[in-house]
Amino acid sequence: MIIGNIRTPNVAVTYPDRPLAEAARMMRESHIGALVVLDPHDPQRRPQGILTDRDIVRGQLAKGADLYCLTVGDVMTRNPLVLPLDMGLSEGIEALTSRSVRRAPVIDANGSLVGIVTLDDLFPALARNLQELAKLMGKQGRNISAC
Repeated sequence: MIIGNIRTPNVAVTYPDRPLAEAARMMRESHIGALVVLDPHDPQRRPQGILTDRDIVRGQLAKGADLYCLTVGDVMTRNPLVLPLDMGLSEGIEALTSRSVRRAPVIDANGSLVGIVTLDDLFPALARNLQELAKLMGKQGRNISAC
């Protein structure tokens, strides 16, 4: 299974110059924990960063500023981990683990944003793989004849 098959294709995005309070409100209203940050002048929509709920809290505390005085660019994680569409499921899990992140933008061969993958996407996909493995083991167990 590849990342492209399990990604969420509709990604909520924002831009570095947007008010942080606006981004936080958007995340709350959409019930999501992250926004992919794009350059508004980049027609290829290549991810420039990611803004997570954790970035908002940590950034506001570190800067000692009011949420309404900061922009997305002030606190976003720059150069986020991105996963190619054709990356395998286990490679994707390894990449997320190595960077200690729970989500990553998914890009095509041109580096353009085509989705996002999160732990919420990975767990069901991994469970399906384990179910297929269990079925295979069950079939092999029935085919063993007594000696």
